[in-house]
Amino acid sequence: MRITFVQSGGFVGTIKGCRIDTAALEPAERARVESLVATSGITASFAQRSAAARDVKQYQIAIEQDAAILRVECDDRCVPEAARPLVGFLAAKATPQRPGFGDDVASDWGRFVGDVVARWSHNGRDMTLTEPFAYVDPRAVRWDAPAGAVVNGASIPRAFWSVIGGPFEGRFRNASVVHDVACEIRTREWQAVHRMFYEACRCGGVAVVKAKTMYYAVWHFGPRWRVEERRTIVGGRPQVERVVHDETPPQPTAEQAVVIEDYFATHDVDAAAIPTLAIPGAGATP
Repeated sequence: MRITFVQSGGFVGTIKGCRIDTAALEPAERARVESLVATSGITASFAQRSAAARDVKQYQIAIEQDAAILRVECDDRCVPEAARPLVGFLAAKATPQRPGFGDDVASDWGRFVGDVVARWSHNGRDMTLTEPFAYVDPRAVRWDAPAGAVVNGASIPRAFWSVIGGPFEGRFRNASVVHDVACEIRTREWQAVHRMFYEACRCGGVAVVKAKTMYYAVWHFGPRWRVEERRTIVGGRPQVERVVHDETPPQPTAEQAVVIEDYFATHDVDAAAIPTLAIPGAGATP
């Protein structure tokens, strides 16, 4: 059994975590850990947040056993009583970690292929990928970000950068890169591109509330386009010209971003409902 534990949030906001492989433990310690897991009541993956969880501790637990993975995401107010001894034990073992700790645990959110390797441009805004990178979504669709692609986070509304701390910081970076490229080449429908961004965020370990907030942001305020196929005859042969029309909605204000962030911090919203969700005062476009 292997356990990966990540603790974040709270007033301090630091990230702590630990990894435990029971096969490497002494018999008594191994028995203790396995007993804590067995009595925790965790028999299926789940994600749950309290209504006002901004300043409480957030937990992510991945339990790998018998080729299966259970993933739990909750805050300190939503920890099942039976699981509190396990969480307390893991929290006591946790030590400070860098952002992204635990991202390598396999999940149902797809997988990343390669690492983001890039060089900054002289303008200080753009990054040019020097190695290919990709995301394979839960439906096995591959989203490529080839070497030479230029990314700058512009596909994420700038008003929300204060929410995520910048599009290339921490756990958002991988999702931002593939989203930028997909919004630039526009070979797939914008709806699919923004849904991919949410799934890539979750794959990268972005907490569920923040991932949903940013999904709302890109869906309602991010890039949109409509593709028109113009059929002509050139030299006696039929030709199809692909014309892309930009239909990006007006960008949100900083005040609207705060309203949206507060809404997701206090409401449990199903991700499937986000495309049609109307938040009072948000001014979003469905």
